[in-house]
Amino acid sequence: MPRATPHARRTAVAVGVAALLAALWWVVRAPPVETRAVVAPPDIDIDPPALRRRREAAISLATMPDDPWTFAESLAASAPTGAGVAPECGLDGRPTSDEAAAPGAGRTPTTGWSTRQAGARARVDAALRNSLDPFDRAVADWLDVGNMRGAAGRDEAVVQQAVASADPRLYALGVALCQANQTSMPSCAALSLERWIELDAGNGVPWLAMLERAHAQGDAASEATALAQLASATRFDTYRAAAAGVIARRARDDDPDLAAVDDLARRAAADAALLPPPASGALTSLCHDQAGGDPAMARTCRAISDALFAHSDSLAAEDLGGALLLAATGDESRRDAILAERALSTSHWSPATGFSECRDMRDRLATMVRTGQIGEVEALRERMRRFVPP
Repeated sequence: MPRATPHARRTAVAVGVAALLAALWWVVRAPPVETRAVVAPPDIDIDPPALRRRREAAISLATMPDDPWTFAESLAASAPTGAGVAPECGLDGRPTSDEAAAPGAGRTPTTGWSTRQAGARARVDAALRNSLDPFDRAVADWLDVGNMRGAAGRDEAVVQQAVASADPRLYALGVALCQANQTSMPSCAALSLERWIELDAGNGVPWLAMLERAHAQGDAASEATALAQLASATRFDTYRAAAAGVIARRARDDDPDLAAVDDLARRAAADAALLPPPASGALTSLCHDQAGGDPAMARTCRAISDALFAHSDSLAAEDLGGALLLAATGDESRRDAILAERALSTSHWSPATGFSECRDMRDRLATMVRTGQIGEVEALRERMRRFVPP
């Protein structure tokens, strides 16, 4: 028998070692021969399915791994100005902060703006006034570009249009302006909650005001009607983001006058934020301290909380849903879910961070348009789903 060469011996030893390692790996990886079945605990339904889905969604967002494709898309959206996009967006025409705050400058300062930017603001105003949409025309009066009407005059002009309108957004704005004004405006007498309800079937926001009125008047029958309508409401729309949205919609990415559109949209958003939030004093009082020990009232409060939590267009109305459940049942889970979602929204990266001011402006205007279309709550969630931490 021929003698094995050194090379053959080394090959044989290597093959033997590999086989031994493979055998050891299978021993370690092999499952035990006997497994003991573990019975899953029962699923205890301590909260409604909708809340569980919202909580799971929040957890998913919190633990979402970096998606290279989404991240690349975000970077592309925020990159320095590229081909086909104007490198300048009108920032050079804005007044300085001192000029904007100068005495006598008015709510919408005209001093300090370049001639070109003043013209851009006038073009936005003309586009709104010439629109076929009555809400756009009312927003133009509310903006009052040029300060021709003054604060009281612009509000009165909007309310006058709301009186004759069948647009729920415009009617809701008119009601809110009447609630906000300390001095009565003549046209406010022609507005009514009953008309708002007629124009906006399914919206619980006017019923919140109806409950407030019935509770203040001690009208038990009207109070019960309002509570039933709130519990069955399909949505709670305040339309507070609508005005800024229709202004922002006039912006174009390649528009060198973008700063003027941005300024007007931000002013509309700030004015809307100053309007009174949805009425909640009577509802909170009725649901307080576990509804005063009334089980039927506690169930009604829970149903209203469910509707507010699931179908609000504003963060304030959603917050009311969380506070209401806590007041009626002592359950903090809904309030905590809202707080967790808000915390996630502030921790998620967006393209408006750390890039050029023009890009930042374009992103802000796009967000205003979307918020005006679907409301604050859904726009916030949509943005959270789109952008992930880097």
